Amino acid sequence: MRGVQQRKEPTKSEILAGEISSNIVGDVFVQILALGFFFLALVAFFNNSVTGFVILLVIGLLWEWLFIHLILKIRKLKAQKEEEDAHPTVPVTFAEALYKNKGYTYGIACELYCKQFAKNEKTLTEEDKKIIWGNSYDDFAYLLMWIFENNYYQPSAEMDEDDIRETRNFIARIKRHTKTPADFLEGSEGYFMEDEVKEKARAFVKEYFEGAYMDAVKAFAKEHLNAELYGFPFRWEDYEAFKPRIDEAYREYSEESE
Repeated sequence: MRGVQQRKEPTKSEILAGEISSNIVGDVFVQILALGFFFLALVAFFNNSVTGFVILLVIGLLWEWLFIHLILKIRKLKAQKEEEDAHPTVPVTFAEALYKNKGYTYGIACELYCKQFAKNEKTLTEEDKKIIWGNSYDDFAYLLMWIFENNYYQPSAEMDEDDIRETRNFIARIKRHTKTPADFLEGSEGYFMEDEVKEKARAFVKEYFEGAYMDAVKAFAKEHLNAELYGFPFRWEDYEAFKPRIDEAYREYSEESE
C-alpha cells in the first residue's frame, strides 16, 4: 500500500551509452587479439609449420568473428540510443515517505507506558501493546488528522484501486471518530507518503513537519497533558485543542508564500 523513498535512476539513454562504451573497448581488445593470431599464423606459415598455421589461423578467425559480432551489436545499440534520444522514455519515479515509523519509537512509548502504569514489559497484554503502538505515533497523529479533516488527503500514485477504496473508507471512519489517525498509521505499517498530501498543502506540511511541528507537539504535551512525547494516546479533545496551532502555522505560511 505504501511506496518507497524516491531514488534517481539512470536514464535509458545513459545506460545505452555505457553499454556502447563497454562494447567498443571490448571490440578493440578482440581485434588486437585477432590480428595477433593472424600474425602468429603468418610466422608459422613462413616457418613451414602447416599445423601451427592452421590452428593459429582458425583461432584468429574465431576472434575476428567475435569482433564482427560486437561491431553489429554496437551498431544496434547506437540505433537504440538515437531512438531513445529522439523519444525519451519517461523515467519511473517513486513517492517519498513524509513519515516513516517502522517501530523506532515503540521502545520509548513502551518505557513511558510501563513507568506510568507500573507495568512490566514482559507481562504486557495485547491491549497494552495496542495502546503503546498508538502512543508511538504521537509525533505525527495530530498533523495527519489535520490533513484528513481539511480534505488535503489524496491517494498515492503507487496505490491500486483496492488500496484507494480501502483507504478512503478508513478515512471516512476516522472523520466519524470511530477510528483514529494512529489506527491509520498502524494499518499502513507506519508509512505516509508525500504525494498523499494534495499539492496545495504539501509544501507546508513537509516544511512544518520537518520544522516547528515537533517542538509544538512536545510543548503542548507538557503544558496541557502533563506528558512526554510518545506517552499519551490520541484523543479528539486534545486534537481540537492543538489544531489552532496548525491552522495558525498554515496561515502564516500562506501569507509568506504570497
